[in-house]
Amino acid sequence: MSLHYLANMNTDEVKVLQQKTSLVFLPIGPTEVHGRHLPMMTDSACAQEMAAQTAIKLQEEGIESLLAPTIPHCLADLANEEVGNITLRFATVANLIEDICVGLAKWGFTHIMVVCGHGEPRNMQAIAEGLRQASVRNNALKAAISDWFPKSVPLLNQVCKEAHPEWDLHAGEAETSQMMYLYPELVDTQALTKLEPNWKGEHLFDCIAAGKETMADCGAPLTYFGDPRIGTPETGKRVFALYADIIAEEVRTLLGLSPSSRQG
Repeated sequence: MSLHYLANMNTDEVKVLQQKTSLVFLPIGPTEVHGRHLPMMTDSACAQEMAAQTAIKLQEEGIESLLAPTIPHCLADLANEEVGNITLRFATVANLIEDICVGLAKWGFTHIMVVCGHGEPRNMQAIAEGLRQASVRNNALKAAISDWFPKSVPLLNQVCKEAHPEWDLHAGEAETSQMMYLYPELVDTQALTKLEPNWKGEHLFDCIAAGKETMADCGAPLTYFGDPRIGTPETGKRVFALYADIIAEEVRTLLGLSPSSRQG
C-alpha cells in the first residue's frame, strides 16, 4: 500500500482517487524557533508525519485518503522575538485555510481533517475561522481540527520518561524525540546537552490568557519547555503512534462511522 500525496500526483491519478474517498488530511505548522536544538520545521514536519501515520492506519482498515501539501507557515506570535521565526496574521491564516479547503472540496474531498503541529490559541482560532469561512462557501464541506494535543497530554506519561510530560509543551522530550526519529541529522545534540529541564509550561496557557506575548514572558527564555535532553528516536516513534491513534478515531467520527465499524 502507498499513500496519496496530492503534490506528487497527476490529475488522472486524482480523478481515480476521487472515486474512492472524500477524506483529505491538511497538515500545517509554522516556521518557528524550537529551542536551540531543533529546526524551524519541527511543527510542520511533525504534523505531516502524524497525518501520514494516521493515513496508513486507516488504509489498513480500508479507508483511503488524500494528503494535501503541508502548509509550512501559520500564526506563531509567541516566538516572534527569536531570530528566524516567521508568523502570519490571523486573517492570513484564516484566508489561507479557507481557500485551500474550498479548493479541495471542489474536487470532492469534502471531509477535511486539519492536523496542526502548533497549539498557540490564536493560531487554532484562526484555523477554525478559516474552516468556518470555507463552509459558508461550500456547505458540503465537513471539516475538523484534530484535538490530538489536549487528548494526548494525559497519556504522554505512558511514552515519555521526563518528570512532567504534561508540562512539556514546546521543544521538550516529545518533540525532540519526534525529530530524532524523523530527522536526527537536524537535531543539535551539542546544544541539547546544555539544556536544563524547564517546567514553566505548567503555567503557559495561563500566561497567554493573562496577555503575555513572548515565550520569555511565559517562562521560556530559550523557547523550550520540558526536558529535551532525554529524548530518543524510540520515544519519538511511540509518540507518533499515540498521536496517530487519536487522530484516526477523530477521522472515523468525522466520516460518521458507527462504533461497530471501528477496529478494537
